[in-house]
Amino acid sequence: MLAIEGLFVAILASATAVGVIGCRRPPDTDISSSPRYNFSSFTNTLWKTKVKVALADMKLYTGRHALTLVGPRAFDKTRPDYYPPDNTQIVAVLPAGTRLRIGHLMEDNGSWGGVRVTALLDDGREVNVSELLLAQNKFFHTSSSTNWGVNPETLEAAEDGAAHP
Repeated sequence: MLAIEGLFVAILASATAVGVIGCRRPPDTDISSSPRYNFSSFTNTLWKTKVKVALADMKLYTGRHALTLVGPRAFDKTRPDYYPPDNTQIVAVLPAGTRLRIGHLMEDNGSWGGVRVTALLDDGREVNVSELLLAQNKFFHTSSSTNWGVNPETLEAAEDGAAHP
C-alpha cells in the first residue's frame, strides 16, 4: 500500500512540474535585423511627437504589463474617435515634442505570435510603440508595404536625429 501511495505522489509531483514548466512562455525574439521584416533601416531613427501622446500600462494576454506609447485616440475623451484599448491604464500624458528613438522589432513567442516595436524615450524609459503611431505596413495592417515608418499625423523626424520618412 505504501508503494502505491509513493508512486501516486511521484506521478502527481511529476505532472505538477511538467504543468509549471509547460506554462512558461519563451522570451520574445529580437528580429530587428531579419531581412524578412525589413526593419534594420528603421532601427535607431529619432522622432518627435506632433501631438500629445500617453504612456499606458497595458496588460497583455500573458498577464504581463507593458509600458506602451499611445496616440490621442487612446486617451483623449474629447475626440470623436476616442477608443481606449482594453486592459489599459493611462500613466502619464506627454506633450507634443516628446522624442523617441526606435529600438527593436520583437516577435512574440507565445500564442499571439505578432510583432511589436520598441523605442527609448529621452528619459531612458523603454516603451512599446502603438501600431497606430506607425506607418501602415503588412506586419500590422492590411497593406502590401514592407516599409517601416511613422504615422505622419502623430510623429515627425527629429531635427537632430537619423530619422527619415
